[in-house]
Amino acid sequence: MEIVREIYDAWARDEYPGPAHLLDADIEYVNPAGAVEPGTRYGLAAFTRAVKQVFVDGWGSWRFELERLTPRGDRVAVVLRYRARGRGSRVEVDGRMSALWTLRDGKVVRFEWFHEPAEALEAIGLSE
Repeated sequence: MEIVREIYDAWARDEYPGPAHLLDADIEYVNPAGAVEPGTRYGLAAFTRAVKQVFVDGWGSWRFELERLTPRGDRVAVVLRYRARGRGSRVEVDGRMSALWTLRDGKVVRFEWFHEPAEALEAIGLSE
């Protein structure tokens, strides 16, 4: 759980993709169906591009608050609240979402995010 928290702490400081020593070279980044660009990206370079696309290119600002971190085996489900402002439109949005982090040997090997807060918890057999 501390590995995931450390990555979110780095993201809160606008450090992307996060601490390199915590990210596996073959990390997977998974966008859900219904995302602007659904599907899986492979490798640290693709993970870095995807994270920067969201936080740096996609929004003028994007801030979050972790609501819940739930470990289950080698995975950590995260529920968070976010507030973002469009880069061009300056429209503000806020909401909740979730993510599922998979770890192996002290490194993140997979990051998958979901539109709904309950989805990551459901993926590890829990409910919100």
